[in-house]
Amino acid sequence: MEKDNELLKDENVTEETDIADFMVVEFSKTYKFEGEEISKLDLNKLEDLTGSDMIAINRMMKKRGNTDASPEITMEFAFFAAMQATGLPLEFFYGLSMKDSMRVKTRVNYFLMY
Repeated sequence: MEKDNELLKDENVTEETDIADFMVVEFSKTYKFEGEEISKLDLNKLEDLTGSDMIAINRMMKKRGNTDASPEITMEFAFFAAMQATGLPLEFFYGLSMKDSMRVKTRVNYFLMY
């Protein structure tokens, strides 16, 4: 019985690790930005963002002319959220390939839904 409880604990740790690993975006190819080669992006700090951050992102988007009815599901929102979570400039995200841009957007949207 004690052995079974140990197995359950190990499975829970694995689940948490899997979720944390899911929030690390592996790029389809190495991305060169400001002389640095980057192959992945850790979005786990999205967890630290607050409602205030979300309001600030919406305000930034409005200043840029975004009038989407559901801004939180747009690529632009995903880039702003990722920018807040990683400390990387917006230009970093705008330079990503379409495929990798969608990977970032998907992870941000997944984070917001679950």
